[in-house]
Formats: sequence, structure tokens, C-alpha cells
Amino acid sequence: MVNTIKCFDVPPLPLEKGYRENIGVSNMLCGVIDNKIVLGGGSNFPFGTALEGGKRVIHKFLHLIRPVENSFQILDTTEFEQPVADGKCVSFSGMLFYVGGNRILKINVINNKLHVQEYANLNFSIEQHIAHIYNGIIYYGLGKINGEISDRFFAFNIFTQENKEISSFPASGRIQCVSEIFEDEIVVFSGANNIAYTEGYKYNIRKKIWIKISDVKAGNKKISIVGAGNIKINDKEMVVIGGFNKKIWDEACKKFATFKSEDKNKFRQFYFSQEPSYFNWNKKLLIYNYKLDSWTSPGEINFPAPCGNSLVCIHNSIYSIMGEIRPGIRTNKSYRIPLEKINR
Repeated sequence: MVNTIKCFDVPPLPLEKGYRENIGVSNMLCGVIDNKIVLGGGSNFPFGTALEGGKRVIHKFLHLIRPVENSFQILDTTEFEQPVADGKCVSFSGMLFYVGGNRILKINVINNKLHVQEYANLNFSIEQHIAHIYNGIIYYGLGKINGEISDRFFAFNIFTQENKEISSFPASGRIQCVSEIFEDEIVVFSGANNIAYTEGYKYNIRKKIWIKISDVKAGNKKISIVGAGNIKINDKEMVVIGGFNKKIWDEACKKFATFKSEDKNKFRQFYFSQEPSYFNWNKKLLIYNYKLDSWTSPGEINFPAPCGNSLVCIHNSIYSIMGEIRPGIRTNKSYRIPLEKINR
């Protein structure tokens, strides 16, 4: 019998200015300052699905949110000068630094007001990557660089703004990995290119080397967590929610790459019209223990498995915020999971 973890609904965030319907977004800018959520940007298809010819829209809104149990209280709202999606936030000295596109943004909160400034420019564009900070240096890479899947890795010094390339990832380049920093090591799991992966690696910052670590597993079964949300809940554990199914990802990539135009169009119509059950995204809530280099699952979430969702941990609760529930289709729903509901 599968254990179901009790999760509580959180009402949707306010409708963005200029839109008639809140359909949710995925791959947002998300971070925490002083137990408040900084959340904005992301992408969706507000004017029709991909099958209907709708275009992907990247958004500019930015909220400062105080979570109060099963609700979100909006403290401030502003807009970015340019749309923001598919990047990563790191936290340093009560500020957030966002790495995405060809720039690094700095976000501050003063008297419950958001302040955003362009902090640095990069000489390339990066998306769907990973980023973490250690001793004032942002370590980031993988994802796509100038539109191409990459294995490159970089170190950006926030004091000097020096940006240098360091040891490349030791396997093939990939997008939408799950990663976290523990002590002086960055762990990286899953991700995908033309196939989805379940393997893990870690980068030791002091030794400047990559090391192979455990695969993502629940019991004896390897699991893809491509595009899943993750959050560190203490100094040795992180929680992962969601993730794209490896079999479906691999088959779809193969067909999109090999089918000729008519067959490709037929498969595209089929693929993007399927219900979430077809995609079989990961519903197991997963916990990675850095000290043991091991994975466990206390049970399944009781809401649709997401990808591109944002996770934060505040006041002994995890919040899973929006994301996709099938390719191209977002949800405006968010959920709260009390840590005491996770038996580990």
C-alpha cells in the first residue's frame, strides 16, 4: 500500500496585470529573504496551447510573499525591466542573486519593498542550468549556453565580478538537473539531453574535482527527476518533488528526432493532447541524504506531479508553487507540506 503524504492547498496568486486568466507559470525566479518568498517571472502559453499555435510567453512580474500556513500574503509587487525565466537564484547576506539569460540580477528587500538591479552581464546566455554560492562565489553551469546543451561550469565572484570557467561536468551536458550545495560540495542529479538520466555527481569546491555518487532511487528502482523542484531542508537533506518520466522522455525525443514531417506532426498532435497520466511524472516525494549518499521516499504527494515547480522551505513547511502538470500546460495551484508529515 502506497503512503500518501498530506498536502494542503494554497489559494492561487493574484492575476497578473494584462491577463484575463491565471493559468500558472513554470521555471520561475524563486528565493527566500527573511522568511519571505521572492517569486516572479516564469513562462506559460496564455494565448492558446502549443497545438493551437499559442506562443510561449516569459513574464516580468515579481512578488514578495509572506506565507501564512495555507495562504500567501502579497507584501509587494513590481516588474522586471525584461522578462525572466529558466534561471536560478542563490542567497547571500540577505540578498538574492539571479543567474539567467546573459545577466546576473541582485534582489534586495528593504522595508518590505522589492529592489532589483542588474548586477553583471555575461558574455553568453545561459538557461535551464544549476547555480549555488559558496564563500561569495557563484558556481553555475550545465543547461543551455547560447541555445546549445552544455557541460561547461563557471565561477562568478560577486565581490570582483570576475567570471572564470572551471572544470567541466564529467558526463554529457544536460538541462533541468536537480542540484544542491552541502558543506563545500555541490550535488547534481538527473537532467536530460536526448535521453533522461538518473545518475548523480558532486563537485568538491576545495579539491576542484567531480566525483560520481549514487543514482536517484526509490527502493531498487532508478527514477528520473528531470525538471523537478527541490529544496534543502537541513544541513544534510534535500526534498525533491516531481520529475519527468525517463521512458516517456526518451521515446518522445527519439520520435521527434527521427520521424519525418507527416509522422512527426501526427506524433506531436498525439503527444501534446495526452492527459497527465500518460506522462507518468514522478509522484514520489524523494529525500536525499548527503551524509549517507542515499535516497528514500516516505510516500507520494496527493496532487498532480509537477515539473518546473518552485520549492521553498519556511516555518517548518515546504511549499510547492505552480509549475507544469503536462508538457506545455501549467497549473496555478500551490501546495503546503508540513515537515512533520514527512516520516523519515
